[in-house]
Amino acid sequence: MPTGFLTDAERERLDSSPAQVVPGDLDTYFTLTRSDRRQIPRTTSAANRLGFALQLGALRFLGFCPDDLSTIPEAVVAYVARQLDFAPGEMARYGRRGQTRTEHLRQIRSHLGFRKPTAGEMAQLESWLVDRALEHDRPTLLLQQACEHLLSIRIERPGVTQLERIVASARRRAQQQTCGRLAPILTKDCKARLDGLLTVDADIGRSSLAWLQQSATTYSPQMILATLEKRARCRQWGVDRWDVSALTPNRLKFLAQIARRSTNQALQRMPEQRRYPILVAFLYQTLIDLTDEALDLFDRCLAEAYHRAGRDLEDFRLSVARSTNEKVQLFREIGRAVLDPKVKDADLRRTIYRRITPDELRDAVEESDRIIRPLDDHYFDFLESRYTYLRQFTPEFIDAITFRSSGDPALIKAVDLLRQLNAERRRVLPDEAPLEFVPARWRPYVNDNPDPTKRRHYFELCVLWELRGALRAGDVWLAGSRRYADPQTYLIPREEWPGLRTEVCREIQAPEDGTDRLREREQELSGLLDRVEALLAKGGDVRMEGNDLVVSPLEAEQKSESTAELERLIDERLPLVELSELLIEVDGWTRFSDDFEHAGGTERRIREIRNHLYSSVLA
Repeated sequence: MPTGFLTDAERERLDSSPAQVVPGDLDTYFTLTRSDRRQIPRTTSAANRLGFALQLGALRFLGFCPDDLSTIPEAVVAYVARQLDFAPGEMARYGRRGQTRTEHLRQIRSHLGFRKPTAGEMAQLESWLVDRALEHDRPTLLLQQACEHLLSIRIERPGVTQLERIVASARRRAQQQTCGRLAPILTKDCKARLDGLLTVDADIGRSSLAWLQQSATTYSPQMILATLEKRARCRQWGVDRWDVSALTPNRLKFLAQIARRSTNQALQRMPEQRRYPILVAFLYQTLIDLTDEALDLFDRCLAEAYHRAGRDLEDFRLSVARSTNEKVQLFREIGRAVLDPKVKDADLRRTIYRRITPDELRDAVEESDRIIRPLDDHYFDFLESRYTYLRQFTPEFIDAITFRSSGDPALIKAVDLLRQLNAERRRVLPDEAPLEFVPARWRPYVNDNPDPTKRRHYFELCVLWELRGALRAGDVWLAGSRRYADPQTYLIPREEWPGLRTEVCREIQAPEDGTDRLREREQELSGLLDRVEALLAKGGDVRMEGNDLVVSPLEAEQKSESTAELERLIDERLPLVELSELLIEVDGWTRFSDDFEHAGGTERRIREIRNHLYSSVLA
């Protein structure tokens, strides 16, 4: 691992004062207190007094004093000079005698409580950085954290080169500890399997690493099956049984990200101590991601089938609109004949047939059977027409994933029943099938359907649709998922809550007794209801009509003629500019593009990087 990871430009920047100091920092760090003023030598020249004050502020602000004080922004020099009633130009004569700066800095250290770092403190800093490096491995961020840590404990920051060596050593130790913590996983067979990820697999025509790196691009049944196959391969390798709790989640994500960005050749060139933890983290995170991806694809595919069923119903209604109108006209003729008091009951059929022939009536009845829809039409029959399409992946999906529920187990029993029916290749739903989870709108299709085959179809579709909703609501969850994990895992564990109860309640300023909290909320609600009743009694835009709360719509504010004329004049004077030109002009004012850094923490290699940045922002 290289010791120096900074470019010459970055080292120069870190050894200098920042080009700009925001007003808040200027007031905080460069305002001279009474105690500061007492430390400034009174018997020396104006240049020395100004230089002393600037070094004092720089050490307090940066944690070190730049060797070249001319890098301190002119605004800072002017700010400090105004406090001492000196001209900023006096600063040019400071430090002609090198010993003066050294003596001043020694006195400033003593005044601010700073000290030069010892070898032992640098060793402690390295150990502190190892813990940070076990969470992330970005060297520039570790360097920044080291500087902030030294400033917080009032140790003067050493040279950047020395800090680079400490950061590099901390990263090496973090890698060694990472490999050591994963030693129980890294058996001989596991290492061979990890190395196999980087070789071409004849069955898939590329390396397993490249195969697993590719995410799903559509939510088709074929893509869902491909995702399930990847997930099954990871479980076949035993990834779901790996215990990686010795590493922090951030460390695992960081190592996995390295694998996702790396090629086979780059990983093969890495030493084993670094390569194996990266591949372990990659497989572990990939299994979680594949589980979430499979559920997301299932969600989207089922939703798309449901929406298409709705569109099919609309198309059907449009197609039968003419026939529906004809049936209404026919019904009108029959109704007139039935309601005509001149027509006797015995002559009713003969009268109707004079107006409508028996063949016309028979055809109308048969066509009505085709176009009639339920009163509460949920177009589940159109969804059932996509049953075969969904069956391309649903048996494998249900068989691959074990769902769990903390509430009503009826839905989980239904999923288990589907898994059993698929395994036994049974097409008819047994009489003891659990139906408690079936909502009212599905019951005519599932509970009361006389066709056993259709009943099985509707039962399966209902299970899938309710499973989708339960996953979204958190009522159903599964192990090994991040997005669809047990909601209890987001809470404080029950066994730990008694010990944390007092501290948590103090932090959120809530009583420990839940009854007291409910009583407080009841009083607050009572007070709010009194205010609401007073408002409702006044009437107006918000009022009660029976048991309904009515809120009148807001009326648009009418613009005066002078306002409309002013808007027109402003519009005429505003220039028409390209959005890209506007973005570049705003960047010229604010320089926001300077805050975008290279993802790898390195210096930009392309001169036109700003043009690429503008394109990305616009995209």
